[in-house]
Amino acid sequence: MPGTELHPTIHPQLVDRDPILRVRSVFMFVPMKSCSIFVAVLVFGFCAAVGNAAVLRVPADFATIQGAIIAAAHGDIVQVAAGTYVENIDFLGKAIQVRSEQGPEVTIIDGNRSGPVVKLTSGESRLSLLNGFTIQNGFAFELSQRGGGIRIENSSPTITGNVITSNWAFNGGAGISSTFGSPLIQGNKITNNSSYGTGGPYGPATVGGGGVSIVGASSAQLLNNIIEYNWWGGSGGGVSLFAAGTPTIQDNVIAQNFASSYGGGISIVNQSDATIIQNLIVGNSACGFGCGSGGGVYWFVPLGSRGPFLINNTIARNSADLGSGVFADGYDYQARIINNIITATAGQNAVYCGHYPDALGKPGPPTFLSNDVVLPSGVAYGSGCRNQTGLNGNISSDPLFQNPIFQFPSLGDYHVQTGSPTIDAGASVEALLTDLDGAGRAQDGDGDGVFAYDMGAYEAPTIDRIPPVTTATVSPVPNSAGWNNTNITVSLNGTDNPGGFGVRSISYWLTGAQAGPTVTGDNPALVPIATEGTTTVYYSATDNAGNVETPKTLDVRIDKTNPVISGMPAPGCTLWPANHKLARVATVSAVDSLSGLASLMVTATSNEPDSGAGDIIIDGGAVQLRADRSPSGNGRIYTITAIATDFADNSVTATATCTVGK
Repeated sequence: MPGTELHPTIHPQLVDRDPILRVRSVFMFVPMKSCSIFVAVLVFGFCAAVGNAAVLRVPADFATIQGAIIAAAHGDIVQVAAGTYVENIDFLGKAIQVRSEQGPEVTIIDGNRSGPVVKLTSGESRLSLLNGFTIQNGFAFELSQRGGGIRIENSSPTITGNVITSNWAFNGGAGISSTFGSPLIQGNKITNNSSYGTGGPYGPATVGGGGVSIVGASSAQLLNNIIEYNWWGGSGGGVSLFAAGTPTIQDNVIAQNFASSYGGGISIVNQSDATIIQNLIVGNSACGFGCGSGGGVYWFVPLGSRGPFLINNTIARNSADLGSGVFADGYDYQARIINNIITATAGQNAVYCGHYPDALGKPGPPTFLSNDVVLPSGVAYGSGCRNQTGLNGNISSDPLFQNPIFQFPSLGDYHVQTGSPTIDAGASVEALLTDLDGAGRAQDGDGDGVFAYDMGAYEAPTIDRIPPVTTATVSPVPNSAGWNNTNITVSLNGTDNPGGFGVRSISYWLTGAQAGPTVTGDNPALVPIATEGTTTVYYSATDNAGNVETPKTLDVRIDKTNPVISGMPAPGCTLWPANHKLARVATVSAVDSLSGLASLMVTATSNEPDSGAGDIIIDGGAVQLRADRSPSGNGRIYTITAIATDFADNSVTATATCTVGK
């Protein structure tokens, strides 16, 4: 549909259950509109191609999808309207986009069991895109062939936003098979695909992979998919990696898959140095009780290979006789098992290690670092795996899942509860930036103020147990004695700890000179105080996690009143007769009832020169003046000045005069 926009949509059929389907579907079904805001994760030139691309519409321009593909040139778009198309399509090596208009719920390609539904076997690159279809009823019926739903060989296309269901294969990859290719398989739902025959006249199902098989040295990426309810009569009910090179299996839900032999969730054999990161692997089975190995994950590492890295996965409620969670065997001393939660079914061991030696001939189980390996009863580690509990950060404690439903494990909630021992217990080795939900790592999930990585696929959110801290400032700033002589404003500003949830409110109340009830309001808070005297401000902050700061106090002192001076000479003070004698004319003092008297300075001057005998004597506040005058003058005038200052810097001056007449 020309003129419309590209935008990412998490299709309802791909997220039809909660909470297990919280896979971060970075790029699900994307309706073809314009390329003005294409999803940033997939920049493989699609946008550039759209601008000059021809759009071939099915069925408006071509009756079949394959007819449109044949007519398309590199960079073109085959746009398919809603409907069911009974055909088997081949990209023919073309760098084109084949996408639906309305998504996989209403746009179906049905292979009619006449071969793989979709083939990409001619060197297609990431520019070859299949998006937004239900791919069903495909059948790889040749004994040596794989890929009932989608067959990829020597190609690296992009497969996104599809539902791949009800397909069959003899040799492997009933849903999707990739052989010697590095495709991006992202945001798909791969369900209810299975092997056709396990032996007899059909021969053995050698490669396996009910949902997906990846075969041959490559760097395939299997991201953000839901792989569930697939079945294989052999190995790899969900995913099979067979000499697969260096694939990445990340952020998938791999649930309720079945293999009759080993690797109910994932099977890894031959040189497959896979990186298996942050997947939810639950409810898978390798035969079950009495047979089978590796209910969740199985590997057998050949000599000279690194082996898989198993990092931050949640592997729970799987079933197999040996290693219901993980079966690790072969020359796997370089393999790493880090930050995983691995729980076992009662009566089975969680992790089982084989006895193969390392390159130096010594027993070499994988490296275990910061895992929680636990089961209700029995032994967590079996055979060649010595008990790792208490070593290198490994624990064996109930992870406290939110809701691990026993009968239907894939419908459970495998986030952990507050207080889980797996929270903040992971290692920072191979650290991830986000979890399976897309939430940031690391968090402070135990509320101790330290951000650390969790075990498992999900990161527990930060718990803020640290109360905020409020800073009180006074304006204007008090003097050095702690007093103000004007009205003041107290500013209360609360701050939360780094990583906290922020300050919700400030509460304060006043006692003393200016009393007031409790006031709760926004942060920051402004408290005006005008009453003279000492007012005590009580204040406390509350953060958005409900932590309440222990109330603090601040004493505010206001004195706006000048000191009072007394004892100055009375008006009309006169010294007579002029007998050259000293006379006490005043005893000056001052008081201040609020901040207190800081200083009193008393001085006296004369309008005539001193007689030489000391005409002015001041001792403290006592003022003595000599009754003397110049014979030639008009009379002597003494001026007495007193200046009183209090501790609030209020100051007052008093002046009086005394005369010596002729």
